[in-house]
Order: sequence, then structure tokens, then C-alpha cells
Amino acid sequence: MLRTMITDTPFEQKWVLQGRLCKQWAADLKERWESTRSTREGRKCTIDLEDVISVDAGGEGVLLEMAIEGAALFATRAYMKHILESLHVPPQSARRGE
Repeated sequence: MLRTMITDTPFEQKWVLQGRLCKQWAADLKERWESTRSTREGRKCTIDLEDVISVDAGGEGVLLEMAIEGAALFATRAYMKHILESLHVPPQSARRGE
């Protein structure tokens, strides 16, 4: 299961993901990401991955899409930091949390 919480402010859209970013949940997240694209225009977007416990190839693809579109992906746990480092995001495409 993947829980997704979105908080909107005038200057930022913040996503908090919790759970497993795998299989159908990755597909659901991709659909939600695409359906909210117009609401992010002109605003910063951050993705908090602190409570994501597993990611499959489909989930990695969604994270890569988010990063390429300019979302800042944040994680401090070793597992998620490893996932983010393995995405190979082009340097100008995204900012990632350290």
C-alpha cells in the first residue's frame, strides 16, 4: 500500500509518500502525478520519501519522471538515498535532498 498526501501552498506543492512504491501503487502514483501536472505550474514541488519502505522498477520510473520534471526528491534513510542515487537524473533536471 502507498499513502500519498499532497499539500498545496501558493508557492509550493509538497508530496509525502508512505509505504510501498511498487506494482499497482506505482501506476496509481504515476496517474496522480500526471493528473496534477497543471496544478504545479510555476510552483516548486518537493517529494518527501522518508517513509517509503520499498521501491520496484516501476516506482523508480515514476520517481525519475518526477525528478526530470523538476521535483525535489528528499530522503535521509540509506535505502531511499541509494534508490535516488541510482536514478541517474540528468544534472539540470532535478534537485535531490542530501
